[in-house]
Amino acid sequence: MRVIKIISSENDLSLLVPEKLARKYKLFPIELDDDSLVIGIENKNIYAIQDLKLVTGKNIVLKEVSKEEIEENIELCYGNIIDEKDDYANYLFQDILQKANKEKASDIHIEPFSDLLKIRIRVDGKMKEMSNLSLDLYPSLVAVIKYKSNMDITEKRLPQDGRIDVKINNSIVDIRISTVPTTYGEKIVLRLLNRDSFLKTKEELGFSKTAINKIQQIINKKTGILLVTGPTGSGKTTTVYSILQDLKNASKNIMTIEDPVEYKMEGINQIQVNHKVGLTFEKGLKAILRQDPDIIMVGEIRDIETAKTAVRAAITGHLVISTLHTNDAVSSIARLIDMEIPPYLLNASLIGVISQRLVRKLCVNCSNEIVIKQSENKPISTSISIGCEECRYIGYDGRTVAYEILQIDDEIKNAIQQNKEAKIIKQIGIKNGMITFDDSYSRLLKEKITTLEECIMNKEIIS
Repeated sequence: MRVIKIISSENDLSLLVPEKLARKYKLFPIELDDDSLVIGIENKNIYAIQDLKLVTGKNIVLKEVSKEEIEENIELCYGNIIDEKDDYANYLFQDILQKANKEKASDIHIEPFSDLLKIRIRVDGKMKEMSNLSLDLYPSLVAVIKYKSNMDITEKRLPQDGRIDVKINNSIVDIRISTVPTTYGEKIVLRLLNRDSFLKTKEELGFSKTAINKIQQIINKKTGILLVTGPTGSGKTTTVYSILQDLKNASKNIMTIEDPVEYKMEGINQIQVNHKVGLTFEKGLKAILRQDPDIIMVGEIRDIETAKTAVRAAITGHLVISTLHTNDAVSSIARLIDMEIPPYLLNASLIGVISQRLVRKLCVNCSNEIVIKQSENKPISTSISIGCEECRYIGYDGRTVAYEILQIDDEIKNAIQQNKEAKIIKQIGIKNGMITFDDSYSRLLKEKITTLEECIMNKEIIS
């Protein structure tokens, strides 16, 4: 590896550039020429220039170098952050990722306590303990994870977010990392996203043919707002991406504003929210409207201004797709009215709502059918989970979507205009062909995709 650091013991430039800044921006000092300090960096960064100028009092000149040169020179300037114990932590981190991926985990929780380090994973929505480790490994493991995800290793008092891409078993896994200070140290949560399996069709997600036809009827309207609702972790974004994949073609200008960009889609212009520079959902959406879009995806309607801008976009000839945190489809109407959207504007803009949550699927290798009721000499059966090696003795393997779909027809528009309560709107929707959660659960049970227990638990969450 070519090392280009020019530094002598008489003029130690590492004393001029703080280690914290060097590691934060991935840079190192090359040479000092009069009042100009030459800095090696992979990509030019205006914030790095501003911070270095403030700290050093010098004019900053950036020189683009390779990532390998940066890593080696930071080690020469400040010392390698990975000692022998950290080297073991590096192997440990890889082992945690491998095991979590094998278990098909969506999240990894690394939690320090008074006498041990607990590693837990979330599989099919349920938390599961993976291992308990010695606390001695904790500082090194944290340092390795922070270093790899471009976090500030020295900052332990504030929450941080990072991101890395890792190749596991020939698949690229996108890992979003969050740290938060707790009583015994920083808790780390890693969310795993397998790029190779993230983008799915609506059939693969679990929507029936009838549901897919209803969704298609909604998006065929070309203008208006389609909302995908549900709690955190209910698969809303995956459904939105599936719809965008169907809509994508060369004749459409599709733009998104997201936080974060979950999956990079070819042919779609995606914008990442950046609160540090003031790029919010609202500002991003307003900028998109000046870009001649046909279809707009807003990652989430979080505030009143974003909601108002999305409605304005819909009534001026755009198809807007967004997500919202509500328990069911009809609640979305009340939620938007609470966000100061007048009923007449909602009436003019809302074209449909998909509300969803995820239900665990029975393992096809070990599920068993039982009779639960006898009615008029006709057995009524359901399936139960048993557990086998294939499903790691859980009885379930993977998840599918349970949903309800509300198309906004003229009768519902009139009900919204008259500010009718949610109960009446739902009654109208059911009369006119709305797919309810009960319909969805009935289908999942009839086709022996999940268990009665799983459906009952999800219904209790909704109510």
